[in-house]
Amino acid sequence: MQLESLVQQQYDRMSTSDRMIWRYICHHRRECRNMSLHQLADACQVSHTSVLRFIQLLGMEGFSEFKVFLKWEERRKDTFAIQTMEKNCFDLNRTIGLIQYMDCTPLFQKIDKAKNLYAYGSGSVQKSAARMLKNYFIVEDKLIHIIEGREERDMALQTMQPDDVVFLFSVSGNNSQMNTYAARLRQQGLYLVSICQDGANDLAKLCDFSIPFYTQRFEIGRNGLVYYSAAGMFSIAEILLLKYAAYRAGEQKIP
Repeated sequence: MQLESLVQQQYDRMSTSDRMIWRYICHHRRECRNMSLHQLADACQVSHTSVLRFIQLLGMEGFSEFKVFLKWEERRKDTFAIQTMEKNCFDLNRTIGLIQYMDCTPLFQKIDKAKNLYAYGSGSVQKSAARMLKNYFIVEDKLIHIIEGREERDMALQTMQPDDVVFLFSVSGNNSQMNTYAARLRQQGLYLVSICQDGANDLAKLCDFSIPFYTQRFEIGRNGLVYYSAAGMFSIAEILLLKYAAYRAGEQKIP
């Protein structure tokens, strides 16, 4: 497993210091391979204990294991198949066609009746898609509240009302933290909308309305980054706004 994948899994649990450390490592990966613990801490402008906590958060026992992990990544060669781009474009086109012709009337009716709208993403890319959905729906005078982290998740539960609509963004649909939260939302009678990959997954089963996108596993770059395209999320956000605008204009015949 690559560092990016480990970070993605723990992103919601990361503190401000953790994210500072990760940003530095992302942009100075080669230099980090030759740094001591204290040198890395100084470069990140945090304490060495903060660096150790970050490493342990990723599931490693200590700094030595982290250095071995970085050196192992360095030995991997660049890997890329031209079919990767073709497959990704094919999946994106399938996603656009799917949302274009999906009947979203039940969802739009719930949006119109809801007192509040919320959106939550299980990782950094997912959160970006949630923010894009918010920005788009402002055009239709609909405010979507973005739930950022663990504390906000708990605070939102106290203010949410039955029949409020919550958009949940996840790539796999099997993120344990996301699905645990979805189960709690369901118990409160909220209307849940999943935006996650096509196929059997736990999040879609927990939600009242599911908008899937197509993606598949790719391996890219020197570090062999395991990559699942989330571009479909952003296409869904934009097309969903256009469909909602058509719905509000009374053009329900448009699919």
